[in-house]
Amino acid sequence: MAIFRLIEKVTNMTNFKKIKNPLLYAGLGMAFFSQAAYAQKPSSIADQLQITWQVKDGQNIRKNPVSTIILKNKGRSAIQLNDWSLWFNFIRSIDPDKVDNRFAIDHRNGDLFQVSFKKNNFLLKAQDTIHIDFTTTGLVNYTDGPIGLYVKNSKTGLSTDIRNYTAVKTAPQSDTEKADYWSYKYDQNQLTDGIEAQSIIPLPSNINIDNNAKFIITNDTKVLIASEFASESNFLTDFLNKYTGIKLSPSSAKEDGIVIVKTNDLKPESYRLNIDAKGIHIEASDKAGAFYAIQSLKSLINHQQWNKTTKSIALPYAKIEDSPRYGYRGFMLDAARNFHSKAEVLRILDLMAAYKLNKFHFHFIDDEGWRLEIPSLPELTAVGANRTANFEDGKGIQPAYGSGATAKAHQFYTVADYIEILKYAQARHIDVIPEVETPGHARAAIKAMRARYAHFTKVGDKQKAEEFLLDDADDKSIYNSAQNWNDNVMNPALPSTYHFLSKVVDEIKAIHEKAGVPLKIIDLGGDETPSGVWEKSPKILAFMKENNISNVLDVWPIYIAKINQLVQSKGLTMSGWEEMGMRNKGKGMEVNAELGKSGIHLNVWNNLPGQGQEDLAYRLANAGYKVVYTSAANNYLDMSWDRDFADPGHSWVGTVNLNRTYSFAPENFFINLRKDDTGKDLVKEAYTNKVQLTTEGKKNLLGIKGALWAEKVSTDQRLEEMIFPRLIAIADRAWAQEQAWEKGNSYDEATYRKSYTAFIKKLGEDELRKLDIINGGYTYRLPKLGIKQEGNQLYINTDYPGFKVYYTENGSTPNLKSKEVNGAIPFQAGNKYLFKVFDSKGRSGDVIAY
Repeated sequence: MAIFRLIEKVTNMTNFKKIKNPLLYAGLGMAFFSQAAYAQKPSSIADQLQITWQVKDGQNIRKNPVSTIILKNKGRSAIQLNDWSLWFNFIRSIDPDKVDNRFAIDHRNGDLFQVSFKKNNFLLKAQDTIHIDFTTTGLVNYTDGPIGLYVKNSKTGLSTDIRNYTAVKTAPQSDTEKADYWSYKYDQNQLTDGIEAQSIIPLPSNINIDNNAKFIITNDTKVLIASEFASESNFLTDFLNKYTGIKLSPSSAKEDGIVIVKTNDLKPESYRLNIDAKGIHIEASDKAGAFYAIQSLKSLINHQQWNKTTKSIALPYAKIEDSPRYGYRGFMLDAARNFHSKAEVLRILDLMAAYKLNKFHFHFIDDEGWRLEIPSLPELTAVGANRTANFEDGKGIQPAYGSGATAKAHQFYTVADYIEILKYAQARHIDVIPEVETPGHARAAIKAMRARYAHFTKVGDKQKAEEFLLDDADDKSIYNSAQNWNDNVMNPALPSTYHFLSKVVDEIKAIHEKAGVPLKIIDLGGDETPSGVWEKSPKILAFMKENNISNVLDVWPIYIAKINQLVQSKGLTMSGWEEMGMRNKGKGMEVNAELGKSGIHLNVWNNLPGQGQEDLAYRLANAGYKVVYTSAANNYLDMSWDRDFADPGHSWVGTVNLNRTYSFAPENFFINLRKDDTGKDLVKEAYTNKVQLTTEGKKNLLGIKGALWAEKVSTDQRLEEMIFPRLIAIADRAWAQEQAWEKGNSYDEATYRKSYTAFIKKLGEDELRKLDIINGGYTYRLPKLGIKQEGNQLYINTDYPGFKVYYTENGSTPNLKSKEVNGAIPFQAGNKYLFKVFDSKGRSGDVIAY
């Protein structure tokens, strides 16, 4: 749902301005190798084949470039390709008429493509290569390339993954283009001189620090905790025990040391934190406030004191009174497109809590996977979490987003897993909001219930077969979803659709109750229902007649009202994506004021500069909807940071670097909206004559959220690289009070740069060093370089400070023994300068050539 939100976003329900973003979608799968010949085993072919994808020289990667798949037989014997095909996932579209005529590349469904040989008796001799050229929509970076490659035999049905595959990280680019890019980066990385780092992330409401006076925590320090906050105090003592050499001693009476007490004069989640000669005094009205005070204390402790040899911690005298700006401070994780384990989810929750984020939007259901066990409907995970090359048998769904030929075991959360996640989050004052996609993005559920239908039909139980059916077999509607699916939408005319949703919601609610974490809100998706859907469904035609409507577009608001009523009947609040608060009356999507007071919460992502919906979040909030501003332009963490071909991620909203994330002004979005991510001026229509938040609309703005869509995120390492440190900037913007640069009608760049500099210094010089320590370390994104040539000198900086840069002048790869960048570097034409960033643990980034 995310990545392609713009791609051809014209749907029955979501008919915004039609946008063709060459960076998005495509379906992938390529059938490769055909004809009868040597009966080679899949494993044998996989062992012999080495496959590389790269952009061909001389191409403009943004304008329908030609790329090539290179197959090399590394073995000692020939490979007969008869009866074989090569399949892969590919997020772009491919022009079938611009493929080398010896081959065919066919789109199957979703992002799956198949490459087949047209030439009879195609033999790949030992050590020979084959180049398969094809034209695709514009590319952004190497993660746009084919992934999840496997070979399959058309006669035996056997398949196996290709193990030796490389997507080349470089693309054609002139020396001038490279120099311009690095110079642009250098300017972006510049910080304001003379600004000190902020003391705590996220920034407190009111803070006064005296660095000339210190209170010292030692093993002799006593701690007194109000009984109401006993569970919260454990987070402080456990932290000191685990990451320092200090063990606090409990006290039964007030004395100098650490005191955490309850007061009744503070708002929820708020606290007071005073440090003076007597010690550390914390006040809070609720457990969350006490917990957040402890997180601030941890942030105040410099990373250098986070080690087991530390026997004393010196803290500056401080007076802090703090409350969050927003009650909703969230992060959405997509575990449907690519699954991420329970252990990784717990790691993410730990850092969310450390930076005072309190809402975890769990997107574990989509077209490409159903990732939560529903005991009464085992088919949902048996089929919907089973991605396999043998999907035609109906026992699984097709490979997607690099999952490969062979189904992986346990690619879903069991009831026990989910209960553990719920309890873990609750202990850290995080609410888990589960999302069940409907009516679009529902392919995994649809295929699972179709498999259930086939099973019970076979045994003659018609009632059970049809009980939870989600699609109309007689529906001849033709549509193409944002992710290139043609069969991923539930049918609102079927009573079984509502029966299914009711059953799933009931079971999720029951799991929450079993965990002792009552479910209050559930998200039912509601986004990207494609144009053309339901138009030729006999069941829908009957539904329309029954509801006295003549236009299929009017099915949408009826459906949203019905599922909202279903959710509310269970004592819950329904949330969903922005389309739930909109409808199409024939001229594109517009705000549906009729449901504004219905209690629906909306996640509003669409504010892309220059695309016409920049004020959508405000229009919906003004209409009465409770809005969580999930700004794609600032807070979509699956976006690439930079215009570097080696930088992973999507960029259909432009690039989203840390600066852009931090610059988000939730209640005054247009204040700094003047340039796009390349530095070019935006058209004035992007920020003039736009709807502003009314007084009532501000009350309806619940908060902000970051989101990570996982189409290109198949490993935990990549997940952490994409999330951190940008999520920390989102946390700061969600908690910290409105800043001076956000207010009014004119933007003060100098004031903003001071604020950003203070944040970025604290982040790079202290907080990220802590991420090297917490839970064994997180693989956050290492900073990228900016390089500027002035005369015969090179000037170097990084996205954020606190990291060392090493370089060579002879083309050799830099290491920790190479020259370290300290000030300007003498530049001599003809030398090949290579740079590399290293963190304190020796982890390094990509080699940068200048």
